[in-house]
Amino acid sequence: MVKIFSKALCIVALLPLASCITSNTGSAAAYLAGIGRTPAPTTDGPSWNTYSFWDDDKSGGSPRIVVNLDEQMAKFYRGQTLVGVAGISSGSEGHRTPAGNYKILEKIVDKHSTLYGHIEDAYGTVVNDDATPNTPVPAGCKYVPAPMPYWMRLTNDGVGMHQGFLPGYAASHGCIRMDKKVIRDFFNAARVGTPVKVINTH
Repeated sequence: MVKIFSKALCIVALLPLASCITSNTGSAAAYLAGIGRTPAPTTDGPSWNTYSFWDDDKSGGSPRIVVNLDEQMAKFYRGQTLVGVAGISSGSEGHRTPAGNYKILEKIVDKHSTLYGHIEDAYGTVVNDDATPNTPVPAGCKYVPAPMPYWMRLTNDGVGMHQGFLPGYAASHGCIRMDKKVIRDFFNAARVGTPVKVINTH
């Protein structure tokens, strides 16, 4: 009875915030991670399964990563040898991932966003999937920051590479979301200081 009443309070309290409740498509939580409690589309873009791979014998040359925004692809090299490729989703219109030469500034396996997340009720049901830390949280509910696994920071203002949902096109708020099938390999092989070149070819 108490649980039912608590859930009812949460729903009633959210009615004034109805304009903030969105579908998962395009939400901050979904584009950051596409994993965890927030439901996400169940399939990646059609080409990701065909070209993401990892084949590293750890011989020869220093590691470096090249991210091609037009191709939506990241490549991991040791010297001149290509050892891994990952499908990506970079920043969308208005949130473009900046091209340039970077170095990995930090690595965190279990990173969570400080900017975006969702609100869920006492049963774990997402009631607002496009929340920020400043979004009002109704009684009986809680704010959950969006997960960003295998985080590799490139800039001090929050651009980095991490695991996330790949819709088949640029869709993030600036970060480089990478294919979950190979992101752990990229993460383990890279180190703080590894060069990352982000390019536009067109």
